[in-house]
Amino acid sequence: MDGSTPSPARRPVGVKLADVAAAAGVSIALVSRVLNSDPAARATPETKSRILDAARALGYVPNVAAKSLRVRRNGLIGLVVHDLSSPIHLELLRGARTESAAHNYFLVLGDVDELLDDEEAFKILVNGNRVDGLIVQGGHRGFDERISDIADVLPTVIVNAPSPVERDRAANVSPDEPAGTRALTAHLLSLGHTRVGLVSGPSDSMTATLRERGVRSAMADAGLQLLERDVVYADWSADGGRAGLDELVARWAGAADRPTALIAGNSLIGIGILGAARSHGLAVPDDLSVCAVHDTWINEHLVPSLTAVSLPLYEMGVVAVRQLLDATVPREIVLTDPPPMLHVRASTRSPA
Repeated sequence: MDGSTPSPARRPVGVKLADVAAAAGVSIALVSRVLNSDPAARATPETKSRILDAARALGYVPNVAAKSLRVRRNGLIGLVVHDLSSPIHLELLRGARTESAAHNYFLVLGDVDELLDDEEAFKILVNGNRVDGLIVQGGHRGFDERISDIADVLPTVIVNAPSPVERDRAANVSPDEPAGTRALTAHLLSLGHTRVGLVSGPSDSMTATLRERGVRSAMADAGLQLLERDVVYADWSADGGRAGLDELVARWAGAADRPTALIAGNSLIGIGILGAARSHGLAVPDDLSVCAVHDTWINEHLVPSLTAVSLPLYEMGVVAVRQLLDATVPREIVLTDPPPMLHVRASTRSPA
């Protein structure tokens, strides 16, 4: 092999826009516009010819699914999340709906769990020409394995967690998850807590992994450790939070010490912890401070009200729709602006 550009007959599988851009010496966005015959593409005839020649030489095959949104059939964008009843999704929904409406699209909703349980519903959504593009909440075990199937036939954006799918097949936008739990941990440390526990999401969830990383890094910065015996993995639900605290209390039995504060992987887990604390005779925050990721309108109405950090979910919904509609928007984005916002409430205080 002499390292020359392979001929179409011997082209590698899965040639990407990035490969064509590198061969032509131009940006990915310009390649996309030229290959899709966008009249707004600002390129000289020579540059366009170079791009087309590179695409032919590499054997680039356009992603038909990605093109379909630009030739709109239904005017519908789908948003599929885990547990539609969760208040955590309200800001994501609001952002995606606002941006969709601004471009004359209507947003329709689907539930990850229903699609996993009902294969026929999954096929109808993906292959039934119901929606022109799909925004999918990632980071939820079994469904992550199905995202590749979706991206093969529909323009797809994954929100909430780093993408398990290549960028040329599905775009991705997620919040800075470690920053959120770093903020919660720093808050607890500033109150004087030195032993902090974590009731996280499922151990095989990338979202849970990133949130745990934020706790560990903040503890390490303070010269402290998140102890393995103070970490429990649970479902992203109030039942998961209750079960998580039950397990921790069983571990604490007979121990000389225990955490004086807990971080919940999300607000639903936090709500479950609050309920379980009462059943174990633990007063929040006198005996145990509790705080959570993702602020919701419910948190301020709990007793005690729940300290939480809010992540830019509204902005994530807006950006996800833009990624579907505009090929020039970066395919992979971690939102750092606005930064996480801490909402301090009655569930956290200095240790007794």
